Parts: sequence; C-alpha cells; structure tokens
Amino acid sequence: MLQQALKQLNDCIVKDKGLASNVDLFFLSKGGENKDDVETISSHDLGLTYAIFLQSWAPQKDIAALIAQIKSMPANTILFADFINPVMAEKLRQRSVSFVDCAGNISIKNKQFNCYVKGKKAGQLRSKRVRGRAFNSAGLKLIFAIFNQPGFLHASYRDISNKVNIALGSVGPVMDDLHASGYILDDGQRRLVNKKRLYERWVDGYLEKLRPKQIMACYTSDDKNWWQKADPTEFQGLWGGEVIVAKPTPFMAPESITIYFSSEAKQKDFADYYGLRRDDEGEICMYKNFWSPAYAGNNNVDGLSPMIIYADIVDSINPGSWDVAKTFYGEAISHLLED
Repeated sequence: MLQQALKQLNDCIVKDKGLASNVDLFFLSKGGENKDDVETISSHDLGLTYAIFLQSWAPQKDIAALIAQIKSMPANTILFADFINPVMAEKLRQRSVSFVDCAGNISIKNKQFNCYVKGKKAGQLRSKRVRGRAFNSAGLKLIFAIFNQPGFLHASYRDISNKVNIALGSVGPVMDDLHASGYILDDGQRRLVNKKRLYERWVDGYLEKLRPKQIMACYTSDDKNWWQKADPTEFQGLWGGEVIVAKPTPFMAPESITIYFSSEAKQKDFADYYGLRRDDEGEICMYKNFWSPAYAGNNNVDGLSPMIIYADIVDSINPGSWDVAKTFYGEAISHLLED
C-alpha cells in the first residue's frame, strides 16, 4: 500500500512540474536511528521531507479522530491510505491535511507544487478484499494462533497454513480482512490492535461456528460428581472451562461439561472408563482439539488456553457462571488484550 501510494504521489508531482515521467522525486526514508522513529519520505531535489501516517481502510475510520491523530504529528505529515473517497478528501483538505491514496486521490500543497485530485475510484488493492472471512472456521483458528503467537503476523502464508492447519488459500483473505477491519496495524511493526473487540468477536464466532464443528460425542452420567475423580489427561484430554473454574471454587458444580481430546478413540476410552452413557442431549460434550502445540500459547491454565476457558464459561448454563467469567476475564484474559 505504501509503495503504491508513493508512486501515485510521484506521478502527480511529475505531471504538475512537467518533468519526465520516469522521475521519482520522493523516496522512503527513516526519521532517525531509533526504531520508534516515524517513517518519512524525502526529496533531495525539492528539499522536502514528510512524516508518513499510514492508514488502511481509511473510509471506515472516524474522520474527526483520524484528523486529530494526524494533527498530533509533526507539521509536515502526509496521510498514506488505501482509499480516500470524495467526501473524505474534501474534509481532509478543509483541515489542511495532506493525503495520497493508492487510487491516485491526492491533496498536497507547498510553494513548489500544488496537487489536488479527488473522485478516482478504488483500484484492485481494495476491491480484492473480502469482508467477513476472518470469522469463518479458518479465520477463527488463525486469530487464536495470532493471539497466542504474535510472530505469525510476520510468517509466510505457507508456514501459517502448515502450523495452524488451515488451507493455504484461506490465509491471505483472513489476513486481508483483519487488516481491512482495523485489527492489524502495519506501521513498520505489524501487530494486533483493537484486541478487546477482536476477542469479543472471536468468542462469539468460536461458540457459534468453530466449536460445534469439533464435537465428537455427548454423554450423561448418573453420578453427578463423577468429574471430581476423573482425569482426562490420562487419555490425552483436557477439561473445558466449566470444570477448570469449578474445581477450585467452593460449592460450584458445573451443570454442563466440556472436554477436549486429541482423537476420537481417546474420548471413547475416557467415556468407557468412567461409565459415561452416550446421549446426544447430554450435559457432557467431547470436542476435538483444533489447536496444536505450535501455537497453543504459554499462559495456559491446566493445559487449556484462557481464551477457550472464558468462552466455555460464557456458554455455560450455570447462572452463577457469569460472575465467575468476569473474575476470570480480569485475572487471566485482560492482559492478553492490551494493545
């Protein structure tokens, strides 16, 4: 996006000044040696330098907040965006905010040149994006992996596909959707942002779309306290969130129980060993793990990611689970969601 917008800027200035079409006046540069320095563009021929404010999916942003952010930067700052619509272009120009987008919409004025173009339609960069792909099953797996292993943001799509176990063709659309929706910020160091909102959407998607696809079987038991003496780890299994929070909580018993297994055979062995009776409407449900040790995270509780524990608690039918969920959120989840 940055390179494409820079090309549009150079083309406009060259045309304005009547120069040869193969001349690039501005080049990318850094403001200094500190890694936190703002990226800049500079022109030795014109003796000009501009700080860059890079903004993807710009039309979706709060225009007033965006202008305030840009105004808080150095005086010579230019907005680089994927697309600036005509209404937005006029508002930015009225507030003396310089901008250039990938379609060729530009507003930049100084003593040496004056470029203003609006009304050009979004090109291929934006039209390729498909919204909503981040919250299908593949996207939910990838979001979970990124939360636990942020390094995936810098990995190759093939590496992500292999480690997260999703189709290679799914990775790009999911990453594009996260970027376009404002959940990935690339300002020289790609990272997740708006994590709280993203996690809330992940919980909903996980419970509605991903977890139901992982179900292997449901059971019931005549012994309501059977779970107190059971140990799924002996069968390569993990308690779900309801039991994890119930075990150390006095007088709390899970009314529904979720257990995660690495294979269908192991969950059957577990059910047989503890005398569980198959019941499609039962309160004990076995699910196949969708994650792998490659990205399961390092902050697990009893082997299970706190992201999944919280979702399990939220989905519990136990009326008292909401207070427990709030407490657990504050203790184990909130620090994961800091931008």
